[in-house]
Amino acid sequence: MNSTTAPMVAPAVAENDRFAIQCEVLRLSIRPIGPVLLAQYLLNCGVAALFAWQYSLSRALVWISLITVVTVMRGFFPQRLPDPFTPRSLRDAQRTHTVRTGIWELAHGLAGVLLFNPGQPEQQLLLGLMLMGMTLSSAFSVSFYIPATQLAITLLLAPVIVTGLWLGTPTMKAVAVIGLGLTAMMWKLVAERSRQLEENIGLRLNERSLREQALAGLRASEQAQAERLRFFSAANHDLRQPVMAIGLQAEVLRQQLDNGADAPVVQHTVASLARAQQALEGLTNQLLEIGRIEAAVDPLQPVAVSLAPLLNDLARQAGDGRVTVRCPADAVAWADAVSLRRVLANLVDNAVKFTPRGRVLLAVRARRRDTGRAWRVEVRDGGVGIAADSQERVFGDFEQIGNVERNLQRGHGLGLAIVRRLAAQLGIQVSLRSAPGRGSVFGFELPAAPADAPVPPPAPAAQPRYGAARALRPGLAVLVVEDNAVVADSLCALLQQWQVVPRVYASAAEALALADLRALDAALCDIRLPGALDGIALAEKLQRQKPSLAIALVSADIGEATQRLATERGWHALRKPVQPAELHEVLLQAQQPATGR
Repeated sequence: MNSTTAPMVAPAVAENDRFAIQCEVLRLSIRPIGPVLLAQYLLNCGVAALFAWQYSLSRALVWISLITVVTVMRGFFPQRLPDPFTPRSLRDAQRTHTVRTGIWELAHGLAGVLLFNPGQPEQQLLLGLMLMGMTLSSAFSVSFYIPATQLAITLLLAPVIVTGLWLGTPTMKAVAVIGLGLTAMMWKLVAERSRQLEENIGLRLNERSLREQALAGLRASEQAQAERLRFFSAANHDLRQPVMAIGLQAEVLRQQLDNGADAPVVQHTVASLARAQQALEGLTNQLLEIGRIEAAVDPLQPVAVSLAPLLNDLARQAGDGRVTVRCPADAVAWADAVSLRRVLANLVDNAVKFTPRGRVLLAVRARRRDTGRAWRVEVRDGGVGIAADSQERVFGDFEQIGNVERNLQRGHGLGLAIVRRLAAQLGIQVSLRSAPGRGSVFGFELPAAPADAPVPPPAPAAQPRYGAARALRPGLAVLVVEDNAVVADSLCALLQQWQVVPRVYASAAEALALADLRALDAALCDIRLPGALDGIALAEKLQRQKPSLAIALVSADIGEATQRLATERGWHALRKPVQPAELHEVLLQAQQPATGR
């Protein structure tokens, strides 16, 4: 992409620079020069007086009258420039400036006709030399615009050159020829000087642009730093709440057990612990998701996505039948399936949380756009609604308009922030229509998939896997390779509760050296392990030594590549914090071969 866009951008930037330089050159050319005008006018009066005395009073008066008119025009009626400039207005202003400059210098140049004395060779030479001197002195101040300056030089010298070649003495003719050479030389000098001026203006504009960019970058960096500080301060606040709840409930549970509390009381405390753990896990997952989005670690892979199965699956996951779907069967969009599912899941979750009563509707309808067919997807709820002045804020980090009390059961204010980031990656615009007490409608449009794009089959709905009816075989042997002692102890406690026999080691080398692989039914391998071998290398060695061993990789950093590797090798991949139901299902599958023996 970069190789194709760069050549198109560079000329545009150069054209913009050229336009700015031309505007600045024109501004410099018409700036007021009062003292210079006065000095030039007084010199012209002296020239008129000299030739009035030596040649003709009437001709001198005509010439100085012309000089007076153009001096008044330039001094008291300056050219007005448009603000701001456009390419067309700049061209018009340049033409106007060139005409005004030509009139100015033509009035001076007419001295070569009005003050030319055919009978006096000395006066001819004096006039020619004076006009050449006027050219040398004024050529670099009359204008900085090359066409205007070159026209001014020509109109200043042409009358005396033509008159000298026609009516002058041989000496005057020679001076006229010199005037032709002077004209050509001045054209070249003026062009070179003007180009140097344009280069200097370009450097100054570039320096100004760089300075403005640096200041803008500094302001953006300061704003980003302030946003990060606010984000992490809010994250720190919300993370500490479930941590504090877990600590307090753990102490309550300890005292209840010490005092022999009744089972219902203990169960209530355990349930509170589970809720705090779920809140902590949910916030941690959302923070991790935001980090992955901003780091762009999951590249987009647009495919044809059938919307009806996706929306129906999200409605089933929401539970209790509150979410309904209205979607045409032929609605197939072109998008990244994973990112689209995350956007819709967050919107549905947000709608359910803030709709205490009533239903949530997932609606899809067709749209016609200039770029082709599209699908409009909307998540409608009848919840508390959002005021107009707060609708932009709801997409911010840790913003919860309808949860002032910060009830953790209603989330942490990151769901819509994730939607905003994902939408930016997908190139879609999420709109919001809402009013207090009248619910909210979040919507966006997706391009329709090409007619020949293959539509992958929908993923099968997840079935409940964990329950008392599917008990594990007592004595199931499980290898646990985990270097974190707290995590290892927790895994052991849960496995022992299930009457599973854990074999715990802190490193891959220790497990390979001490574990009896023949007696093992499953292996839980943390990926990040101390020593030369990580969990993946350990899993490969275990599989070679015992192909029937059920292996699960365990890590908080299981990405798409790790998941794909595990699928190819026939392993499981469990993301920390591991859910008991997921672990239970892995062990159920591990005991199936043993049950059949």
